[in-house]
Amino acid sequence: MNTPFSRRTALKAAATVPFLSLSCGGSDRPAPTEDDSLILFLIVDTVRWDALGCYGRQGARTPNIDALAEEGVLFEQAISSSGWTLPSVASMLTGTWPALHKATGKGTRLTPITADLPTAGEVFQANGYETFGVANAAFLSPMLGLDRGFDRFDHQAAYNYEIRRADATVQVALEGIRAQGGRGMFALVHFFDPHLNYDPLEEFRELFAGGRAEPRSLTMQQCFAMAGELNPREKRSEPPSQTDLEFMRGLYQAEVAATDAAIGKLVDSLKELGVWDKTTVVLTADHGEEFWEHGWFEHGHTLYDELIRIPLIVRLRPDRARNVAVVENHVRTIDIMPTLFELSGIQQPASFEGSSLLPLIDGTTTDAPGPAFSQSTLYGIDKISWRTSRYHFIYDLMKDSAKPIELYDWTVDPYEQNDLSEKLPEQADRMKRRLFAFANDLTRRAQSISTPRWEDMSPTKQAERDKYLEMINDLGYDGENRTGEEEE
Repeated sequence: MNTPFSRRTALKAAATVPFLSLSCGGSDRPAPTEDDSLILFLIVDTVRWDALGCYGRQGARTPNIDALAEEGVLFEQAISSSGWTLPSVASMLTGTWPALHKATGKGTRLTPITADLPTAGEVFQANGYETFGVANAAFLSPMLGLDRGFDRFDHQAAYNYEIRRADATVQVALEGIRAQGGRGMFALVHFFDPHLNYDPLEEFRELFAGGRAEPRSLTMQQCFAMAGELNPREKRSEPPSQTDLEFMRGLYQAEVAATDAAIGKLVDSLKELGVWDKTTVVLTADHGEEFWEHGWFEHGHTLYDELIRIPLIVRLRPDRARNVAVVENHVRTIDIMPTLFELSGIQQPASFEGSSLLPLIDGTTTDAPGPAFSQSTLYGIDKISWRTSRYHFIYDLMKDSAKPIELYDWTVDPYEQNDLSEKLPEQADRMKRRLFAFANDLTRRAQSISTPRWEDMSPTKQAERDKYLEMINDLGYDGENRTGEEEE
């Protein structure tokens, strides 16, 4: 539920976004929308595009997500704004790039979403929608502004070793949806299971472990122990043996399958509640996962397609016809909220720089909505990338990088194994100029947007914070009865 921290965040946002009504309750709450539909925004953490059956994965065991794709529209080339959670999800919720929303950082020192920009929760709330969220990662904490605009936000600060599993997440989501008060609802549901550690429920583990009994689960350290010697400068290593790699990917796929099963239970429950025909569903991921395609494992290090190309499925309500089943050209995750705004009849705030995907869904255009730009790494030197309808250009911002530029033709090389930067120097130079022009413009614009103070999101600090919240809640100072105190 909303914490005192999240309430203060909302109050600060209200002071700097005057064109939105961000009240958390009371007589000045916007009039309820007459639409009693449900907008269900599902984010599955760490899911690669090729982890799902509907994207061609053989034996994926993702029938429920595949059914959403069959009923809806599948976007073949959906590109995330970043390769790790905080900037990626913040971009979805603000409709703009990490350079502008400011929710980035390194390690556990992270900055919240700037209060200068509205979030999707605030936009829906200001237009009379109930807003509800459930999230399962420390990087989606209310301390980082991810709860802004949500009437209720159930957050658990999951780390690799301690998570709320998908089935429990669905139960919390259903409780929030059942409480819908007869008007439209925007509901964000975030699943963490496919993220490390790879420790699937036994019923799913047996399907993917290849008969291997041990280890029962895999930590990041165990995965690296199976791999070659780590390069301390680049944090890269040789991949593990093919047998070990298949075992790792199998446990990862088991986590994906378990999440799919929970999503199936969520859909079945919505049908039982009689709201499925009033429900619009968007399913996506914040980023993918690296399995040594380029020498790295996990995520947050790079901007290759194994991280920034993610699944995106839009299932419209039955009363809203689709004319296209598959969109092949690239789209961006910053286009998600503009799409939902248009479907809901909400005027898109100017700060949301994405474009509605409805023209692609309706078949009135096949053009990409705009540049697919990605940035920000959680570890090491930052990278930026630029993706067109054919090429993907990656630039390493480290001054003495041994390989500052890379160019891939993703139409024939989807796993980006053949760098064309030396074979096609003119093409690489053209994309470099476009990328630099775009990135420099973002840097210039970002100077007029406030940067919040960084937060320490380490497990130790989160434990201290949780103990403090428990103490003040016991004294009656919860998020609902604080009357204006703000942290300076």
